[in-house]
Amino acid sequence: MSDNQVKCIALNVNEDKLLLPNAAVAEIVPIKNIINVANKPAWMLGYLDWRGNSVPLVSFEAMGGVRMPSLASGTIKAAILITVGEDKSLPFISILVQGSPSILNVKEEEMLSNKEGITHPAVEDKVMIAEETYSVMNMENLEAIVKNVMTY
Repeated sequence: MSDNQVKCIALNVNEDKLLLPNAAVAEIVPIKNIINVANKPAWMLGYLDWRGNSVPLVSFEAMGGVRMPSLASGTIKAAILITVGEDKSLPFISILVQGSPSILNVKEEEMLSNKEGITHPAVEDKVMIAEETYSVMNMENLEAIVKNVMTY
């Protein structure tokens, strides 16, 4: 891999594909035993117990105003994301994903950016790579939104 390539992972979230650095994803796990929370937005589904950590489970699509898929389908999993913020009280966030992720080696010059029409609060950019469109997640925004919900 050359110096200007970044190893990325593409996660299927409803009809969208989220593009993140490969190192941002700790694991993709089946969803079992969601610990529900009361008085939270619909996109805050509760908490997963993952390796002894209580990890907030978020419907990324519902956060953006799109209907989330049925958890009963059996094809839904959780991607455990490693947070990037200074606050170590929130080391992980999980999001619903479908299907299998794909790995891409991405060069910046191969991406065509189109920020028009982005309405999701945790999407930083929409990019086209080899005729596929991806949403680039803003992890800092996602963390801030989840932390804000956890504190009230």
